Amino acid sequence: MLPLWAGAIPAGVAYGVAARAVGIGALDAQFMSLTVFAAAGQITAVSLIGSDSALVATFITVMAVNAQIPLLGIAAVRQLHPTRFQKLQLSLLLTDGAFGIAAAREPLRHYVLVGAGLSMYLGWNLGTALGLTAGGAAGNPATSGLDFVVPLSFLAVLVPLIRDRSAVAAVLVASLTAITVLQIAPVGVAVLAAGVIGSATGVAVSRRSERSAA
Repeated sequence: MLPLWAGAIPAGVAYGVAARAVGIGALDAQFMSLTVFAAAGQITAVSLIGSDSALVATFITVMAVNAQIPLLGIAAVRQLHPTRFQKLQLSLLLTDGAFGIAAAREPLRHYVLVGAGLSMYLGWNLGTALGLTAGGAAGNPATSGLDFVVPLSFLAVLVPLIRDRSAVAAVLVASLTAITVLQIAPVGVAVLAAGVIGSATGVAVSRRSERSAA
């Protein structure tokens, strides 16, 4: 979990600083981290609140930014067959990073996924608290480099999962799809398109390899 904590805490700090900068109260900002727990969504919401965007527009945009979460939910349910109570746990704690950590420890297990998610939850909220306490002392996340830590942390999780040709194909196609779609659509749409097309490519390559082996 250390690579993800290295991303979650600085990202939480950046969110806390940004929230205070646009006039969101400390209690409100921390409550958002406790109940929403979505880095990209919360940072996007803060940006839109700061620009006086309409509530409906903010809601739709945040949902689009987190468009990959339904894909993770489908994958988790298909592999774990969780009970209703377990679904409630995952509905709060399921994140990209937690899923990547749990998936790397095959087979996917509920308590590993929940444990990884809980660890991320604690790191994110700790970072938020630090950012709210620091206020403007941390400066602009873009100039301080905090915004670059997050993709690096997810890259550290992704690399160990690339073990065969199907995984390589999925990553390459998903990356190209995301870059292409970002030119014409919001980031949430790009993530969803990359996930769907990359996954389909990985499945196709895997099935072709199985037929060749047979």
